[in-house]
Amino acid sequence: MRCAACSTEVPEAAHFCDACGAAVYQQAQAAPLPSLLDGEGVATPPRRRLWLWLGIPLAGVAVAGTAASLMTAAPPSVSAGQLEDALRATVTPGDGPARDPICVANGLAYDSQPVNVQLGNVGTLAWMDTLVAAGLYGTGEEAQSGGFLSQPIRTYAPQPALADWAGARRLCVARAVKLEAVRQVGTVRSMRFRGQAYPGVAAEVVWTLDGPAPWLGTPAVAAAFSAELPSWRGARWEVTPEGWRLVQRRNFFLSGTQWLTSESLERVAGVAPRSTFPP
Repeated sequence: MRCAACSTEVPEAAHFCDACGAAVYQQAQAAPLPSLLDGEGVATPPRRRLWLWLGIPLAGVAVAGTAASLMTAAPPSVSAGQLEDALRATVTPGDGPARDPICVANGLAYDSQPVNVQLGNVGTLAWMDTLVAAGLYGTGEEAQSGGFLSQPIRTYAPQPALADWAGARRLCVARAVKLEAVRQVGTVRSMRFRGQAYPGVAAEVVWTLDGPAPWLGTPAVAAAFSAELPSWRGARWEVTPEGWRLVQRRNFFLSGTQWLTSESLERVAGVAPRSTFPP
């Protein structure tokens, strides 16, 4: 099976493409895994190719009504609390986001093998020194690559703490995300979603890390990881005095008498999910 975004061959059971980070929807899946983030923006990769892995299992919410009941009179009112309830109804069924860690993937294996970096590779050396400060790798030691074209390298040995946060060529920074608040609610207006019209509203959604790695408490490490995580559809992780925050602007839709996220609307209104995401 090939990724619809970049045409890379991916395993049959994969939910995401390891090459470009796009979500992969299976033909046989009854409930594909949608992205946490909404919108049609395009991720802006940093110096090295990194992807933010944010996935939340979503469940349907019973609603009634159709687009025929659009704002025929005064626009319906909505509060931040109603939108927060809609979002929580999307992410809380089952174990919610607890199964979806936030990870970066930049080509390193993050396994039991040492990492060898050429001395001229300044960017990777700086990243590895950050991982040393986090206690995930030992201090780099000077060595030679060996072979006919031997070159000076620096070797970093993995530490036991790495095993708790690494796997499948990813390095994770938190066990999950959790909703902190919905704020700055806009004006209700007609919005189109998958070709259908609904009363809709945009609002700012704030997410925080749930079960963050302890080494993110080191300011220099937290700042380095924040810089490594790319922008994703207009939202970017940032470090504040209160902790990590991801602020995104996303849309909500009114179906019948109930406000829904796009993920819930896809399920309860029979709207086909997107088959691919932008790379």
